[in-house]
Amino acid sequence: MSDKKPILDQKGSQNFFNHIKQLWIEPEFERRKEKGTLPKTLQVTQCLIMFPEKNPPLVQFNDEFSWKATIIKDHETAFEKGDPIQLYQVNKVLNVEPPEIEGKRVGFVFLNLVGINWEIFFDFTPNHSISKTTEEQEWNLGKTIAESLQRVLIEKTVRVSNPAQEVLNEIGLWAVPSLLPYPLSKIMNLLKENDKKRAISLLESFCDSKFIKKISDNWWSIKQFEDRKKVISDAIEAHIDSKFTLSIPTLLPQIEGIVTDWIITKMPEEEVPWKQESKTKKFKDLVLDDSLTSKTFETIVNSTIKFILEGPILSTFKNWVESINSAFPNRNVISHGKHDDSIYTHQNSLKLILLLDTLHHIVLTRN
Repeated sequence: MSDKKPILDQKGSQNFFNHIKQLWIEPEFERRKEKGTLPKTLQVTQCLIMFPEKNPPLVQFNDEFSWKATIIKDHETAFEKGDPIQLYQVNKVLNVEPPEIEGKRVGFVFLNLVGINWEIFFDFTPNHSISKTTEEQEWNLGKTIAESLQRVLIEKTVRVSNPAQEVLNEIGLWAVPSLLPYPLSKIMNLLKENDKKRAISLLESFCDSKFIKKISDNWWSIKQFEDRKKVISDAIEAHIDSKFTLSIPTLLPQIEGIVTDWIITKMPEEEVPWKQESKTKKFKDLVLDDSLTSKTFETIVNSTIKFILEGPILSTFKNWVESINSAFPNRNVISHGKHDDSIYTHQNSLKLILLLDTLHHIVLTRN
């Protein structure tokens, strides 16, 4: 795609992709194979083809090239020129500069694999002398490519969250969409270093009242949320006012309510399971019942459902005097009226809001 509106339909895009492969990628594979420089296993996830004037196209894969990018970095990170950048150090990719060879812009085609789909970007204007002066001053494609690179960061963070599921659950978290790729990537790195205190501190500082308002303002387009707008909005106001004894008991039942009301839109009411555990499993089955489901979305759903079913939220409560898991509010503890100050905290109220936002993300994706 270019910096203008897409002009190719699905068939046209596939033809263009095949054209790129035949003209430049496959010949490059053959050239490297003849020279003995083609690895036996080369899994291409990115490809940049540059077209310098008076020279053959330059075809590069994966780590053979890089973009000069403007990013929002982790506030604790300081980069030196040439330093390798870790996933957890990048908050967001804002823009990239156009490809250059020996200081001069060149036409290019860039292929970026996001999930199972190739995203294609191209700009041949530097090779047209008529538009050189204007195009050297303007670069509108950089933000679009940056968005594509950001999607890869999200995908990588979700992939890393799979093996980190257990340690995330220990602090009452899962693969939270609104924390992707950052700060979840940094939180996982801190947990890897066994620094739970800093991980929680980062979560709380990142998810301030401005963040809460931004994500919750998007909820009301979904009927199951809009029906509860007054209740949820009051609870969020209580959270912002640090009244967690009000926000937590109010928000906790909405999880089952939203899941149940959404399930009813997909199947006969009389067939909806009664217990929350069974409803949650049915919810998972319904949202993943699509052959086009992306791996990233599937991982987010599985991580969320696993946390709900196996985490502290639905854990059994049989002994009134035993200590409870305070990593996330427990439905049974609160509904039966056992009071424990360790439940009614800022981080637990925040995690409930994040769980509602995750349900919103899942339902919005499936609607």
